[in-house]
Amino acid sequence: MKTIEEQLWDYIDGISTAEEKAVIDANLATDLKWKKIYQELLAVNAQLTALDFEEPSMSFTRNVMDKVNLELKPVALKTKVDNRIIYTIAGFFLASILAVFSYAIYLSDTSFTIDTSKFNFSFDAQKLFSPLALQAFIFVDVVLLLLYLDGFLRKGKLQSQKKGA
Repeated sequence: MKTIEEQLWDYIDGISTAEEKAVIDANLATDLKWKKIYQELLAVNAQLTALDFEEPSMSFTRNVMDKVNLELKPVALKTKVDNRIIYTIAGFFLASILAVFSYAIYLSDTSFTIDTSKFNFSFDAQKLFSPLALQAFIFVDVVLLLLYLDGFLRKGKLQSQKKGA
């Protein structure tokens, strides 16, 4: 709920809605308290509009902004997290994982056999690496090397420019 002053300021500034204007007009016509406050606010508004605010010169503004730029910028505060909290949380999760793993082993049967005859350990490099795949791999490696070299040289160039400036 707005106070009487807020409603009247909105009315004076012309930002109140049509419904609010109708209510304020009715209150101004019937209530002496509203009318008195309205007259006071009109007087204040007239004094404010009569004031001539001085604007600083452009050189003053520029000088102030230059001095602001010379001021040291505040260092961002970084909060330090206590490592004990991190280790405690990590320990809890590790203990939980170990407990679930141990429980799964406890419930499983103890026989453990691997049938190695099903695995094919023969390795045919000709099937895996075709000449086209090898050329594509080398091409991607060369492009990545060039990108890295470009970034490395740009960083060195920027650092040398900063030292010279």
